[in-house]
Amino acid sequence: MWTKYLISFFAALFLAAAGSFALGQPADIQYPVAELGNCQDESSCRSFCDQPENLSACLDFAKKNNLMSEEELAMAEKFEASGGTGPGGCSGKDSCENYCNDISHIDECIAFAEENDLMPPEELAEAKKVQAAIARGVQPPPCGNKDSCDIYCEEPSHMEECISFAAAAGLMDGKELADAQKMLQAIRRGVTPPPCRGKDACEEYCAQPDNMESCMNFAMEAGFMSEEEKEGAQKMLAALKKGVKPLPCRGKDECDQYCGQDEHLEECMNFAIEAGFMSEEDAVMARKTGGKGPGGCRGKEECESFCSTPENQETCFNFAKDNGLMSEEDLKQIEDGKRQIQESFNQMPPEVLDCLISKIGADRVEGLRLGTAMPSREIGDSMQACFQEMGAGPQMGPSADTMMRGGGPGGCQTPEECQAYCQQNPEECQNFAPPAQHPEGELGEGEIMPPKQIGPGGCQSEEECQAYCAANPEACGAPPPGSHPDDGQGSEGSQGPPSEEEMDIIRRQMEEQARQQMEEEIRRRMEEQMRAGTPPAEGTPPPEGERPQSIIDKTQNFLGSIISIFQKR
Repeated sequence: MWTKYLISFFAALFLAAAGSFALGQPADIQYPVAELGNCQDESSCRSFCDQPENLSACLDFAKKNNLMSEEELAMAEKFEASGGTGPGGCSGKDSCENYCNDISHIDECIAFAEENDLMPPEELAEAKKVQAAIARGVQPPPCGNKDSCDIYCEEPSHMEECISFAAAAGLMDGKELADAQKMLQAIRRGVTPPPCRGKDACEEYCAQPDNMESCMNFAMEAGFMSEEEKEGAQKMLAALKKGVKPLPCRGKDECDQYCGQDEHLEECMNFAIEAGFMSEEDAVMARKTGGKGPGGCRGKEECESFCSTPENQETCFNFAKDNGLMSEEDLKQIEDGKRQIQESFNQMPPEVLDCLISKIGADRVEGLRLGTAMPSREIGDSMQACFQEMGAGPQMGPSADTMMRGGGPGGCQTPEECQAYCQQNPEECQNFAPPAQHPEGELGEGEIMPPKQIGPGGCQSEEECQAYCAANPEACGAPPPGSHPDDGQGSEGSQGPPSEEEMDIIRRQMEEQARQQMEEEIRRRMEEQMRAGTPPAEGTPPPEGERPQSIIDKTQNFLGSIISIFQKR
């Protein structure tokens, strides 16, 4: 695989130099050949064409008798235009090949090829990478030409050396380099590679039923297969050991194409069943549908691509329903989900609806509203994003301005509104939503715990506060014993009950404290409802655990059912 990089800098040059004299041997060529100096046989004709002065006559003869391809002729004509003499004065195939096979001549050979446009740009770029690596002191493998490098680098003991050079020269990277290193590590662990050389030869070798096991085992040991591919390979091996005849195709693409033809459907089905890639039940369904999925798709990837496109999802759903690919329970869940999504539009704030239209389009929104469109992951994500953008929090639910059931005191709908209202109407806020008949410490839905009015020392009623203040005047703001009040009217050592004025102060403090507690409680409850995504009172909430997002998730399940039958062969 990597040896092509070591010799790419002179491959095209050989073609150009050899093109004019490596003439084919069509049956109608009669010797002697008058156009080629009356040469008597192939050897003498080659010698004639190796001479630079005879190059034009040889090219004319090659054109006339269709002995060279258009590409070969173009390269040979460029070589002729250069004067018919290559690097180091070489003029024939053997002399030019011998000269440019010497790594010490790489600079001259690459310069000649570039100057005369004898190499495609990508090959020239690779040749220059080799040239630069050698100039940096990177030692190439000790082989001088393509054939010897092919032999040298395909020996397991030399693989590391060749891979290291290719990597250092920048000729291998990414997956190709990773695969080469995986192969090297496997060989170091004692895993024996297939006895074949080169990609084409190994593909031919591993395609033979008798060789499949050794090739698959090596691929698994070397880490060339994913877990899913390993599972498939092991099933294939088990089938081969049982005597199951493999399909006459190689590789995924070729076998997909082969089994995609109607005349091969039964053969492929039988093999898939025997190899354990498909159940009898799936095979019955595949035969019923002709091995095709919704819209005529074939195979997992094609059907996944088709069904993940929004405009095709109704087709996929109907295909699954018509062909019994979904249970009655799944069908009911999806239909229920579609209905609940329809109902959610009745609860959707206008600004969220506008946002959704801008994201998925008015036609699709109308289809969801009417129940004619199939919900998708994209639609679910768009709905959730719109609710979040409009301040409804991460859950699917109404916006913040409708979050509180029935509103707060005076019909306030936001924490700010309720705070402003309670400042003007503290008594109503104190009495708002008294607890219903629930066990102590529990509240009914929508109810707010009334605040506790706490005075000095924790007193909670006027009587308690009077008693506390009589015993603790300093805590209630009275002057300490032995001191004189500012107005000078108190008597020394006076410790009677608090005056009416002092009690008014205490009452006002308790009322202010209660008002603040009520405002805080209302704010807390509304924030909790916003986080929980509580729906507005005027709509009917979905059943517990059936938020629109979870409903949308359910509708995705049928896609897997639709394509599962086409995943296996």
